[in-house]
Amino acid sequence: MGQSYNVQDCVYAVIKRENGDVAVARTPKGIVLLGGGVEDGESERDALYREAYEESGYRARILSRLGFASQYVNNAAKDRFRLKRATFFLCELTEKLGPPIDQDHELLWLPYKEAHESLIRPFHRWALEFVR
Repeated sequence: MGQSYNVQDCVYAVIKRENGDVAVARTPKGIVLLGGGVEDGESERDALYREAYEESGYRARILSRLGFASQYVNNAAKDRFRLKRATFFLCELTEKLGPPIDQDHELLWLPYKEAHESLIRPFHRWALEFVR
């Protein structure tokens, strides 16, 4: 039989400033959009607000839903195989609430081209193309 995958519902923020810079997070794994997994009993919007705060220290405001995409993510070394089902939202960061909770995440503002080339997940690059 083939490989079994755990399904993980996720939400991600696409955030672009007027000058064209894009918000991303530098993590130990690489550059990603702000966001992550939806916890049990949590709405997509609440998950995005929580994740944005945890990863950046900012309050996020959702402007619109951009779309949906899925990606298989494999970590054979840890025997973790996941299907990430993601909803992507166009957002803005509105208010600095404090330092990020996730201390291994650093908020970066990168020019669009650099952000697009740096994102480690293809479905994050796909979502970023909505604000090109």
